[in-house]
Amino acid sequence: MAGLTDLTDATPAGEIDPEASKSAAERAAEAERLEAARAAALERASQAEEEAAAAVRDRDEAAAAVRDRDAAAARAALDRAAKERAAAAASSPIAESPGDDAGDSPKPYAGKQDLQDALLLHEAAAIMNLHAQAVGVQNIRGLVPIVLDSSADNYSRWRESFLLTLGKFSLQDHVLYDGPAPAVLDWIRMDCVVSSWIHGTVSSDIADALDRGCTARAAWLAVQDQFLGNKEHRALYLDAAFRDFSQGDLSINDYCSQFKKKAEKLRDLGEHITDRTLVLNILRGLNEQYSVVASHLRRGRPFPTYADAKAELLMEELSLKHRSTAPATALVAAAGASASAPSAMPSASGGKQQQ
Repeated sequence: MAGLTDLTDATPAGEIDPEASKSAAERAAEAERLEAARAAALERASQAEEEAAAAVRDRDEAAAAVRDRDAAAARAALDRAAKERAAAAASSPIAESPGDDAGDSPKPYAGKQDLQDALLLHEAAAIMNLHAQAVGVQNIRGLVPIVLDSSADNYSRWRESFLLTLGKFSLQDHVLYDGPAPAVLDWIRMDCVVSSWIHGTVSSDIADALDRGCTARAAWLAVQDQFLGNKEHRALYLDAAFRDFSQGDLSINDYCSQFKKKAEKLRDLGEHITDRTLVLNILRGLNEQYSVVASHLRRGRPFPTYADAKAELLMEELSLKHRSTAPATALVAAAGASASAPSAMPSASGGKQQQ
C-alpha cells in the first residue's frame, strides 16, 4: 500500500510543478518592477542634476552681472579720479625730450604712475566698501541724532551733523555736486540712500514739502531754501537783532550761547562774523555788574577768544554770587549771636544773687 501511495504522489517525468512555475513568474515580475524603479530613480537623478546645473549657471550669471555692475561703478570712480588728477597735473605738466626713445630707456615717471594707479584702485575699492556699509544703515537717527524742525531753530547743527555723516561714507557729492548725475547704478542706488536719510532726519511738515521721487541734491536744496531763502532780508533782520541783543535776566551761559547761535545763523546766510566781533558784542550787552571784567577783557592782549571770554565771565558770575551770599550769611550769624546774649545775662545775675 505504501508503494502504491508513493507512485500516486509522484509527478510524472517531464511535467513542471505549477507552484514552482508560479513562483518563478512572480520573481521575474518583481525583477522587472525593480528594474523599472531603478530606471525611474536614475531618470529623476538625471533631472535633478540638470536642474542643479541650471541653478549653478543662473547663479554664475547673476554673480557676473553683479561683478559687471561693480566694475562699472569702479570705472566711474576711477574716471572721476583720473579727471581730478589730470586737472592737478595740468598746472605742472611733465615734458618729454623730443629725442627720447621709449625703447632705449624706461620713462622716469613710470613707477610713479603705477603707484598712482594702484592708489586709485585702492581708493575705489574703499569707496565701494563704504557704500556697502551705508546701504546697511538701519536707523539714520543713530548717526544724525538731530531732527530738523522749523520751530526748533536747529538747521545749522542738523546741516553740520548730516554732512559729517555723508563724509564718513564718502557720499557728500550727492548733496553738494551741482553737475548732472552720473548714469551709473551705484550712484543711483546711493542717491536713494541719501534721499531716504534726508527724509528720515526732518520733521513731517518739512518732509511733506519735498517733491516725491526727487534726487538727494534737489531735496537738499529744497530744505536749504526753507531755512535760507530770501537771504538778504533774513540777514538784515538777524544782524539788527545781533547788534541790539543784551543780557537782561539771562545767565552768562545762556547769554553767550544765544549770541553764538545768532552768529552761526548769520554765517549760514553768508554774513561772516569773526570771533573778535562776537566777543565785542557779548561784552557790549553785559549787565552793569560785569563792567569791570568786560573792561579787562577788552584790553586783553592777545584779544580773548569766545571760549576764553565765556570762561572769564562764568568765573565772574560765580564770584558775584559768592559776594552776594557772604553778607547775608554774616548777618544771620550776627543776629544769632545777639539773640543768645540776653539769655545768658540773667542767668549770670541770678547766680550772683544766690551767693
